[in-house]
Amino acid sequence: MTFFDFFGTILWFGEVISLKHKSTILACEFGITTQSAVNNLMPLLFVIFKDRFGLSYTMIANIILLNFTVQIATDLIAIKILRLLDYRKSGVLAQASAAFGLIMFGVLPHFIPIYPALITATLFMAFGGGLLEVMVSPIVDSVTEGQSSAQMNLLHSFFSWGQVAVILTATTAIKIFSEEIWWLLPIFWALVPIISIFMFLVVPIPDIALSERQSAEKPKLFSRTFFLMCFLMITAGAAEITMAEWASVFAQKGLGISKFLGDILGPCFFAVLMGSGRVLYGFFGNRLNLKNALTFSAVLCFFCYIVAAIANSYIALFACGLTGFSVSIMWPGVYSYSSHIIKNGGTAMFGILALCGDVGCSLGSWVTGRVTDLASGLPQVMAFADKHGLQYEQIGLKIGLGCAAIFPFLMVLALIFSKSHTEKG
Repeated sequence: MTFFDFFGTILWFGEVISLKHKSTILACEFGITTQSAVNNLMPLLFVIFKDRFGLSYTMIANIILLNFTVQIATDLIAIKILRLLDYRKSGVLAQASAAFGLIMFGVLPHFIPIYPALITATLFMAFGGGLLEVMVSPIVDSVTEGQSSAQMNLLHSFFSWGQVAVILTATTAIKIFSEEIWWLLPIFWALVPIISIFMFLVVPIPDIALSERQSAEKPKLFSRTFFLMCFLMITAGAAEITMAEWASVFAQKGLGISKFLGDILGPCFFAVLMGSGRVLYGFFGNRLNLKNALTFSAVLCFFCYIVAAIANSYIALFACGLTGFSVSIMWPGVYSYSSHIIKNGGTAMFGILALCGDVGCSLGSWVTGRVTDLASGLPQVMAFADKHGLQYEQIGLKIGLGCAAIFPFLMVLALIFSKSHTEKG
């Protein structure tokens, strides 16, 4: 008897009580919250790891790169996993992996050096987060026909609300109890995927993989339009996650603001505005042209990165936060647009788009960390810092974050290009 056979009666009970699709969407929203926890908790602790354990910015960037590299690898095999296990069992597997990774995140550093401990925990968290990323969007797309764009933005707003919750609990706990309790935070957040395991066991889950195999019409993925959507996902992922991952470090080390105030006005403000933007678009987005909305968002995002890099103190923090609003519709917006123009794209389409988004996430975050380390040691940067009474890493972080402006800029160019080519296929 397998693990999943053991819970057969629970699955039957879920069908007997006729749980509606609202419960399915709620389970997916919990899945997005899990993904938010595994992506956003560790970056809040990077300054602690740097100051207490001696991690360099390059090592930090390598952990971020590993996280999204594993998610990319998971995206590549997700379709086979979903077809082998079905969506319900895959959801349980994803949540279990994320929960185990979060627990290891808190426990392993007590037994082995911090760097290999974080790498080990990241492997499990990233696999769980990557699999959830691929599966929750097609589930919601399947059960909300005719309202996909609105519901997709509302679904992905839970990534933002999860980020807000992670930041507030982590920052407040550390301020009240000191940095010594940092290792308890991931163990606490492991409760979310643990609860989600039971949700995925009982809610009705459509058998999307089966319907795709039975469909006579095959998705037309390999077109110029779809490749353009993939490029948009790369730039969207880079624009969103770079600021989300580096805002806390930037506020503390780049702007000299305390952790508590920096986290509240930096990444927390970013997450609130990102979530608010997704909720607003979820309710009013059908009144807007999606391409125009994405273009406006990318232009605003470009200027936010530039202002954050060149401004001082609270103006730079405000730009960091406003970046959250500018990127709010990018990821779910490209999902929705692709779903609209590519019929029966299904799991394959969402899997490839998620992979491209993760490529952008890993690229943007790694480039920022690597450029920060390189720029901090350049003689010209050191001379400029000495002249203006600044620390080398302050200037390095500003240069690193400023370089990330290239991603929304490329998105603007791609969207302009798409206006004349998307209809040609």
